[in-house]
Amino acid sequence: MRPAPTRLYLVRHGDVGVEGILHGHVDVPLTALGERQMARVAERLAAEPLAAVYSSDLSRSHQSAALVAAPHGHAPRPDPAFRELNMGRWDGRAFGDLWREERGAVAAWWADLASYRLPGGESLADLEARVLPALARLLATHRGETVCLVAHGGVNRVVLFDALGLPLGRFHSLGQDHACVNLLEVHADGARVVQLVNG
Repeated sequence: MRPAPTRLYLVRHGDVGVEGILHGHVDVPLTALGERQMARVAERLAAEPLAAVYSSDLSRSHQSAALVAAPHGHAPRPDPAFRELNMGRWDGRAFGDLWREERGAVAAWWADLASYRLPGGESLADLEARVLPALARLLATHRGETVCLVAHGGVNRVVLFDALGLPLGRFHSLGQDHACVNLLEVHADGARVVQLVNG
């Protein structure tokens, strides 16, 4: 008989306000809307047998995870490996401003999303190399259980693209809105995406 899979709820943090800002490693909190969004996620997952709730150590992720973890009597377990893409000197900048001021660099990034390293920051390949080993450790710790990871749009896409066998160059082809919920079943021979619920 095939062993029970590890079930992973993969959630993006709630709303943080202004759109069009590359937050990256900038530590911004949830808005009131973000708190309401995550309260709805917490209600949705309250009946799930969550063995643990993990997050990045950035406030928007950790606050979101605390809301999800509370009905289960857990505290979220923060891990900096699950931080958003490090955008270096672009962290906190408006995309529109960057397009006007550094159009060549932005165009180079979009032409090679997987391997272009942002100025002073990471490439998507770097993000993948940081996230996937940490995820493997998390899943090994909770083999056969149900767990939740509350992370970021970039982190979630890396995990989902790996499970789906998609290239990182198609990064923006998959939506990951604030407070979206995905479900993966992880077997010894790989992961299966069971639900993709965006929004």
